[in-house]
Amino acid sequence: MTEAMLDSFCSSRAPAVGVPPRAVNGAPLRWTPGPDERRLPSCEDEPVPQNTRQAVAIKDGFSCLSRRWRERPDVFVGADQFLYWDPAYDPRTNPENPPPAPDVYVAFDVANRHRNSYVVWEEGKPPDFVLEVVSPSSRKRDAKEKPGVYAEIGVPELFLYDPGDEDEPALAGVGPALSGFELRGGRGGRYRPLPSERLPGGVVGVRSKVLELCLCVKRSGPKPLDGSLRWYDPAVGGFLPTDHQLEDANHRLSNANDRLAGENHRLADAKREAEARANASAARVAELEALIEKMRRG
Repeated sequence: MTEAMLDSFCSSRAPAVGVPPRAVNGAPLRWTPGPDERRLPSCEDEPVPQNTRQAVAIKDGFSCLSRRWRERPDVFVGADQFLYWDPAYDPRTNPENPPPAPDVYVAFDVANRHRNSYVVWEEGKPPDFVLEVVSPSSRKRDAKEKPGVYAEIGVPELFLYDPGDEDEPALAGVGPALSGFELRGGRGGRYRPLPSERLPGGVVGVRSKVLELCLCVKRSGPKPLDGSLRWYDPAVGGFLPTDHQLEDANHRLSNANDRLAGENHRLADAKREAEARANASAARVAELEALIEKMRRG
């Protein structure tokens, strides 16, 4: 992100729109959709085209974070869903200004269930973490407009990832760029940049205090569609595995199991052959012993 864009990002603040959502923190988890979640349009109504770099970053982020909290009934990981925060918003009268639809987001202390969209006043709180994966056409809006909206909503952490493009410079020059921000001053406050840090192995990342993970930009893996945005867990000193890595690990495990099964089959055949030879030898010995005994008696 250029210095000018960073200054614009950090100083942006959206004006209040409509009636702010009523805070109901501490309420029981909502395990069924509320009336407004059923009524309001979902992002499925207007799918947004993506390039493959965006798609891989979003898919990896969603799958990695979903696996991380899959056993938690009070953590929800969402992707590409409308985030409704203003109860006064009416999609019928204001269709050209839809609410934001985070590429990936995480909300703690809410029910982990299927959702049509995320409705702040029904959930009782905004998401705790938002990741926006920007494209050449969305860089200006992501850097100047969305931060103010998310600040007004009260999202504690916002991360921007620009996977770059061969023909378009990324936010911080040519190649991928990553920036993290935390909200200061509470809802309606301002975002301030989170510092980068060097991780073991020389990888540089930005730590999310909310997720207790570091987001890092690494060189893409050996496969053509491998992504470069990775999630590092300082508690275990390693990266969360991507779908490709898990698929490769499962493939290697399957091949190892096939080789082991083949070896076990060969060992079983060898054992049967050895037992057959041993039985034949025992039978021959018995015949010889019988013949010797017969000769002694004769």
